[in-house]
Amino acid sequence: MALEPVANTPGLWRDPQWQAGMPGLYALLAGVSAYPHLEGGSAPAPDAFGLGQLGASANTAASLFEWLRADFRHDGLPLVWCQLLLSPTPEEKAGFATRGLVHYAPADHATLVKAIQRWTGQVPSAPAAARQSRTLFFFSGHGVQSNWRALLLPSDYLDPDPGAPQLQNCISTRELQDWMEQSPVAEHLALIDACRNEFSPLASRGATANTCFPLLQAGTQVPRTAASLAATSPGTQAYQVPGQPHTLFGQAVLNAVRGDGGGDARLEFRELVVAVRKDVNALLRAASQGQLEQAVRPRVEGDDALVVTELLAGAMPPPVPGGLPRVGAGRPRPDALTEALRASAERFDPALAVHDAIAFELLTQDFGEIHRRMGHEYTSHLWREGVHAFGLDDGRPLGAGLVLQAVERDDPSSQVQVDLELPARAGGVLLVFEGTQYVQRERLAVALPTDAGGPVPIRLSLQFGSALPGEPPRLLKLQARLGPSAHNPHYQCAWQLLREAELGSPRKAAERIDPERLRAAAQDEPNGQVALTAGLLLQARTGHVDQLQAFPRSLLLRVPESPDAAVLWAASLRHALDHGKKKPFGESAPQAACVAALASLQQRGLPYFADSLELAERLLRQALRGPLKAGQDAPLRAVQHAIAQLYEVAQPDGQFPVLAGLPRPAALPGQGPLTVAEMRALLLRR
Repeated sequence: MALEPVANTPGLWRDPQWQAGMPGLYALLAGVSAYPHLEGGSAPAPDAFGLGQLGASANTAASLFEWLRADFRHDGLPLVWCQLLLSPTPEEKAGFATRGLVHYAPADHATLVKAIQRWTGQVPSAPAAARQSRTLFFFSGHGVQSNWRALLLPSDYLDPDPGAPQLQNCISTRELQDWMEQSPVAEHLALIDACRNEFSPLASRGATANTCFPLLQAGTQVPRTAASLAATSPGTQAYQVPGQPHTLFGQAVLNAVRGDGGGDARLEFRELVVAVRKDVNALLRAASQGQLEQAVRPRVEGDDALVVTELLAGAMPPPVPGGLPRVGAGRPRPDALTEALRASAERFDPALAVHDAIAFELLTQDFGEIHRRMGHEYTSHLWREGVHAFGLDDGRPLGAGLVLQAVERDDPSSQVQVDLELPARAGGVLLVFEGTQYVQRERLAVALPTDAGGPVPIRLSLQFGSALPGEPPRLLKLQARLGPSAHNPHYQCAWQLLREAELGSPRKAAERIDPERLRAAAQDEPNGQVALTAGLLLQARTGHVDQLQAFPRSLLLRVPESPDAAVLWAASLRHALDHGKKKPFGESAPQAACVAALASLQQRGLPYFADSLELAERLLRQALRGPLKAGQDAPLRAVQHAIAQLYEVAQPDGQFPVLAGLPRPAALPGQGPLTVAEMRALLLRR
């Protein structure tokens, strides 16, 4: 039965037969176009930090609600409960009235927080009902990035009434994701239609949103899937086209869920990702004559085969009059990996590629060689004067061993891809890019793992441009990933799997992991341990912690200094304990071993991989909620505090966190950009 409005509760819609605890789909949809206190609003704040009005977010949320109410189909999963919060422009509000849509709540901070608390409080908690239920969260509006954290802005953001702006009156997508991953409800889906531009007023304070999601107690019933799809990647913009009824991301989502069912009437999450990625950029190319791109970003904890909806047979509805051309009609199902690889390759000019290797110390002595590889002077000068490599463990400059294998770039050197080999050593490498004239945030650094007996391949992606009109180009963005290897099969395999996981399906990539390959990497002491770590993390990220078996302990024994191995070992023990095993892997005291592995990060340092860092954070929260012996909580809280400090300066793009020199968090003493020594200290290397 279709949802009906609930009298005296603006924005709440329920099935007429709804009762507390009823299984089904529970949704919260919010769309914010009108921001009274931002530029162009009815009561602008003295300083709106460059944030202005939007034109299509409220209508995008309203259209998704109308589709959900009329056309969502999923056998065994009825839509039973929904909250709708909208902050429309006058034009959008008039359109809603014409369509008979008048039952919605405002999307200000207080109302949004109350709606989130009502939503999280009403989802079923009884095991049987929770296993038959799903949550859906959709937000369209302004979003910002405060270093690691993505934040969503309510309609009354920067309200000047309290005096000083309440910068933290916003919603944390990290809190949302954490709640989704801990809630016993079987399936969770979040669609985030917002920018993720860096927001220095928050980042400089190391600040994030005020808490509004409940803290859940650890339980044995965990979600089968916690999936989210963000309109763009950290540090980048999600686009709206003036005069169009929907955002580009929203239009792409609507195209996908309204698609022609035909003979295959199921839209799985991984297919939604493929369709939305394709449609967003097709729509953006049509609107910008091919000058802009938008990188849709999925995240899945668990199974990415979640069925978003069952599609209706028959023709797709016609496009909105005056809207952008519809793309993706008939829901084609291309090979996501092939298409993504093709698009990635098209960024570079093959004629400019250089594939002959050169030692880094020789490169820096020959500007002609640098220029041949890097192109424009703003890129070349950075590599001659502003790139430095240090031992992460001891802080000493690397004397030799760092090798550039290949460089690819576009003609203006705005996109540069560098394949490196790190030298054989224990203790890792800190790669630093610095210089006020070369780096927009004055210093960027990334901690990279190494093998004791052989090189580790790394692929760097560097983006150069002008932060403001008239400024010379500088390094704006740095990403680091494990790279391909022509001579080490462990790393070549890891490269292929991780590339498929990022550009295609993480679940399929994890399913292709060969246990014998893992065993071979584990036994190839000491030149395969980082590849093994990456493979195990991929399994953990896709909900296959049970398949880790004893590999993490073997890795920890072979590389006792590895923080990532300690995190994986703790994850294996935690999973076994949650599933009732008394002595997993022969451990007589598995709870104590799990706590000890997490506490050991004080000595080992924080993990290298971003996935491992986030896994450690979740395990720490879970451990601190459980019973602990005297003295166990202090080291865990110390590690938790260290991770929180790192999040204040780190950016989550790529496989390894990138630390930024500016803005310096207010909680840290001193002035100017963070030094290399301070960055090592934040990583718990002293």
